This record gives sequence, C-alpha cells and structure tokens, in this order.
Amino acid sequence: MVSKTLKGAPTMSLQRLDSKCFYPGHAHDLTVKPFTKRSNQSCLFAPPSFFCLRTVRVANRIITVGDQVRAHRIAKAFDGGKPLFEFNSQRNFLTLTGTYHGVPITIVAIGMGFSVVDFFVRECRAVVSGDMIIVRLGSCGSMQPEYGIGTIVVPKASFGISRNYDYFHHTTTADERRSGAIEPYLITKPLDADVEVHDALLAALKAQLPPENPELFGGESAKAVGNTVNASADSFYGSQGRIDPAFVDANANLMDVIKERRPGVATLEMETFLLNHLAAAANDAFDLAKEAGQEPVHKGRIRTGAVQMIFANRNTSAFISPEECETLELWAGKSVLEALVNIQVPAEKLHPHGVWDTSAQV
Repeated sequence: MVSKTLKGAPTMSLQRLDSKCFYPGHAHDLTVKPFTKRSNQSCLFAPPSFFCLRTVRVANRIITVGDQVRAHRIAKAFDGGKPLFEFNSQRNFLTLTGTYHGVPITIVAIGMGFSVVDFFVRECRAVVSGDMIIVRLGSCGSMQPEYGIGTIVVPKASFGISRNYDYFHHTTTADERRSGAIEPYLITKPLDADVEVHDALLAALKAQLPPENPELFGGESAKAVGNTVNASADSFYGSQGRIDPAFVDANANLMDVIKERRPGVATLEMETFLLNHLAAAANDAFDLAKEAGQEPVHKGRIRTGAVQMIFANRNTSAFISPEECETLELWAGKSVLEALVNIQVPAEKLHPHGVWDTSAQV
C-alpha cells in the first residue's frame, strides 16, 4: 500500500544549484563544449541526434503533439494550407514548419512520454536562438467527473508521477515498504506553466468554441477550462494506476493517493510536467550564466503551456469517438496557432533566419 503521508523536501535555491552537484566534489560547469561533426554523420546536430534538426528548420514558436495525423491536420491551417518545410527523421519524429498569419511556427510530432519530451526540448533548444514558446497539444484522461469528453483543459501547473524502482528491488525489505520509508511511486511538487501563455491559450479556445452538435459529446456543448492542475505520469500503465495482474505494480490505491495529495487534480497524461521541468532547467542555466558574467548559450528563455483534450474520463469510463476527436483537434489546433501569433516576442529574441524566408538554406 502507498503511504498517504506527504513528506516535504527541502527546496534548492539557484545559488545552491550553482555550487552543488549531484556528485559531491564535482563543480557545476557552466561552460559549453562545442560538438564536432563526424564525416559520416547525416544530421547537423551534436551527436547523437534523433530529430536531425538544423537551425533554419525550427521556429521560436513550437507546437508539440503526439501523433503525426494530428500534426498534419493542424498544419493545414498554415498560410497556403501546407508547411514550407517537412522532415521525418529515421526515429520517426516529424517536423513541420510554416507560417500562420505570417508568423513562423513549427509543429513537431514526438510520440508519448518523458523520454521523447527530453529529446525534443533539448534538440530544439540546441538549434533555436532566442526565446522559445512551446505548447504541448495532446490528449489526456479526466480526473474530475465534471470534465467530460468535449472538454479542453489548459493547466496552470503540472506535477510528475514516477515509479520508484527501489521499492520493487528484491533487497528492499517488507518493513521498509510497510512503514512508508519507501513508496512505490514518487509524486513531485507542481511546476507552473507560463502565465501569459496559459492565458492566451485559454482566451483563444474560448473565442472559437465549436458549434453545438447533438451527435457529439452526448449533446453537451464543448467547453474550455483553465487554471487547473495536471498530473504527468512516466508510464501509461503502472504510474497511472491501471491494474495488470501480470506485473507487481503496487498501484491499487495510487489514484486515491494522488487525489488526496494533490486535491483538485484535473487531468492525467504523460508529457506536460517534464516540459515545464526542462523549461525551468534551461531558464536556470540562462540565469546562472548571467550571474556568472557569461553569455548564455542560446540568449533566450523557454516559456511553456499545454492544451489537453479529454479523450477519456477516469470516473465514468467514457471514451471519445473518432468524430469527436477530429472536432477537438481542429478546434484546439487553430486555437493554439492563434494564441502563439498573439504572444509577442521581441525581434532581437527571434531566430534570425529560417525556412520561412529566402535567405536560409535547408
């Protein structure tokens, strides 16, 4: 059983981040060593690269989605009805870059989960100069009965849920498990999305609600809600409380514990927390470089937001239909594009050239 006692953890200040490492005795190194390109390397990114991105291929405003069908569906709203650049890497990561009302925007289909978010954010950050605005547009499960199919949620914050592998290790004793000294799942503190990005996304969604259709969403009107808290799990099964008798997962009461420790949690998915975490880590590196009198590597910060389409309700077992899915994706995709063009980024914080102009070489 999971202990329902929430244990606090000391916070780490930016100053302490500057002076302390995970490994005692190792200094925190703010310098960046340049990578070299091997002659047989097909991608112009530091090895290894999974997206095969170049500096001219990715805009400062980015939408990341899970599946490629959704990416192509959103890209039809680009100026001219199609992207200016399209690339599918050998790892099956799809990049589409175009313009919307003349503003460069990139859509990247990355799949699901923490690890691909890590690939995506780090490799995009490596090739984009200046500020970045990244919005995750994906599906989720609802944790609240009032948020049914046909609801799109814009979370203000997200926390992570991850499996604690040591709990399941054969050297961990039954007493340790029983006492709560070690728990099977780790629940993090929440991390906030960018306030301006959150507000712009919510406003855009509410401004273009789809028309009512008695054949969709049980006859209910589609709705957009914001200022909620999201949970992001590191897996689809164990860390989301799905019971599988073929495995020991110790998760029978996990959903109850999550609701008790994070009251009001609205949605459950697998990406938003890590997106917020990596943005915070990149912004900390930016601030630390400034404090040390060094020039930040990419001369910009990362701002994040998320738009989460409820595909399933964990309380009622309702699940979305293909027609409802298309309606939500078109509504959400157009709204995110509108929100991104309405968020101002200073000219000096934009990448200078790209596939959206005639001076860049793809």
